[in-house]
Amino acid sequence: MSARGKPWLAVLAVCAAAVVPYLPTVNDYFIRDDFGVVQLLAGKPAGYFPTWFYTSWMENIWGYLPDEVRPFPAASYQLTALRGAASPVAHHVLNIALHAANGLLVFATALLVLRLRLWCAALAGVIFVLLPSQAESVAWITGRVDSMPAFFYIASFLCYALWRERGGWMLYAASLLLFFIALFSKQTTITMVGTLAAYDILSPALSERSESKGSPVRTLGRLAVAYSPYVALTLGYLGLRLALFGEVVRESQLNANGLGLFFRLADRHMARVVVGDPDGSRLLMWACMAVVVAACVYAARASRQRTLGVLLFFGPVWWILGVAPVAVAGYESPRHVYLASMAWAMMIALALDAVDRNRWRRASLTARAAACAVVIVYAFLLSGAVREWSTLARVSERATQQLGREARIAPHGGLIVSGVPGRSWEWALPFAARPPFASSDLTTRVFIVSPRELHCCRQQWFEDTRQALRAWARGPGSGAVVVLRIEGTAEIGRLSSSEQPSLPAIARTLTGIEDANLLDQSIRRLLDSVSAGR
Repeated sequence: MSARGKPWLAVLAVCAAAVVPYLPTVNDYFIRDDFGVVQLLAGKPAGYFPTWFYTSWMENIWGYLPDEVRPFPAASYQLTALRGAASPVAHHVLNIALHAANGLLVFATALLVLRLRLWCAALAGVIFVLLPSQAESVAWITGRVDSMPAFFYIASFLCYALWRERGGWMLYAASLLLFFIALFSKQTTITMVGTLAAYDILSPALSERSESKGSPVRTLGRLAVAYSPYVALTLGYLGLRLALFGEVVRESQLNANGLGLFFRLADRHMARVVVGDPDGSRLLMWACMAVVVAACVYAARASRQRTLGVLLFFGPVWWILGVAPVAVAGYESPRHVYLASMAWAMMIALALDAVDRNRWRRASLTARAAACAVVIVYAFLLSGAVREWSTLARVSERATQQLGREARIAPHGGLIVSGVPGRSWEWALPFAARPPFASSDLTTRVFIVSPRELHCCRQQWFEDTRQALRAWARGPGSGAVVVLRIEGTAEIGRLSSSEQPSLPAIARTLTGIEDANLLDQSIRRLLDSVSAGR
C-alpha cells in the first residue's frame, strides 16, 4: 500500500483479518455458559426487552442473582436465535461481525484522531483483530458480552473526539447515545467519563486543532458542561445498580485479597496481549514493550501534532482504564482485556508510523517489514487459539449428542453419570440436556449427575445431586446405570450396568455420602474408572 493508499483497501484488510481466522468457528457448537445463556434468552418473548433494563438479564439460572443489567446483549441473543436457537451459526456470525466492526473503529480512531498514515492506521485495526487474546470474545458465543460493549464504547469515544475537533451537535448526541447503550451492555463501561477527561487533558495538540477550527468547546467551563450528561448517565446507571443489587460496582470485592488478585491478573493479561500467552516470557514481553515505547517517544519528539500526553493516553491510560474493572471481576478471563488491548495495537501502529516518517532512506521499508512480521506472528498465534476453541466445541457437541442418545435408549428412571472436560462443559448441566439442545427435556426421563464443575449452580449441586441419586435408587430404573465419559479428544468412554453388573451397587454408595467434596471426588473416581474408547 502506498503512503497515501486507498481507504477501501485498508477497510478490506481490517475486515479480512477479523473474519478469515474465525471462519472455521462458524459451525462450532455451544460450550460452557452458552447453554444456559441461549436457552434463557432465546426463550423470551419479543416484547421482553424493556424488562431487562431493571432486572438481571440472567435471572437466577446460576443459582444466584448476577448484578448484570444488560438489555442490549440480551436482545442480541434473541436476534441470533431467530434462525433457530439450536443452531450456533447466527451466534458466531454476529460475534465475528462485531469483531470486524471493532477493528474498523480502531482503524478509524488511528486515522481520524491520531492522524496516522493510512497503512499504519490500518495496521492498528489489523493487529487489534489478530491478537490471540481476542479469541475468547469471538470464538466463544458468550464472549460477546465483552466485544459488544467495546463496540459502543469505542464508537462513543470516537464520536466525542471528532466532535471536539469538528463541532456539530449530531456527533455529540451520537456519542451520548452510544455511551448509554454501552452502559446497558456491560457495567465495565462506567470508565467513559475518565476516558474523555484524560483525552482532553493529555491530548492538547489534538485539541488545539479543534480550537483553531472554531469548535464550540473553548473553555474549561464549557468542557465541564460537555461532561455533565456523561456524568449524569453514569450516576443514574450506578444508582439503578444500587437499587437493584445493593452494590454499585461490586465494591465488596475491593479488599486486600481482591487487589492482590488484580495485580496478578493485570500482569497475566499484559503477557497474554503482548506475547500471546499469560505464562509467556516476561523478559520477551518487556523487551517488546520497550522497543515500542522507545519508538513512540521518538514519535512524540519528532512530530508537531503529537505530544507525550497523546502517547500516554492511547497507551498506558487507555490500558489502565480498560483493565481497571478486572479489580472487581474476581476471576481471570481473556475477554476482560478485549477493550484494553486496543492500547497495544495503537502503540505498535504509532511506533511504526514514527519510523515510516523518518528521513532515513530505508525507514519506510523497515517499518513495513516490521509490520508484516508483527502481523504474521499474531496471525500464527491466533490460529492456534482458534483451533483450541474449535476443539472444545467439538467435544461439547459430541457430549451433547451422546447424552441424548443414552437418555433415549435408557430405561425410564435410569441413571447417567456424565463426565465432560470442564473447558467444554463447565456450567452446562442441566441446560445441555434440555431444549433447544435436546428434542425433549432429558431430565424428565433419566437422572443425570456429574462432577460439580459441570453443574449450573455450584451451591445447589450437592443437594441436587443427592436428590437425583436417591430418587433413582427408589425408582423403577434403579438397576440401570450408564457411566459416560467424554475425553478432551472427543473420544467416548462408556460403561453400563449390563456390561458391569456391580455399577448399580457402586452408584448406591453415592447416596449415603454427606460431604460435598467427597461426593464430587467419588463421582470423578467413578468416571476415571471408565477407559476412553471402551
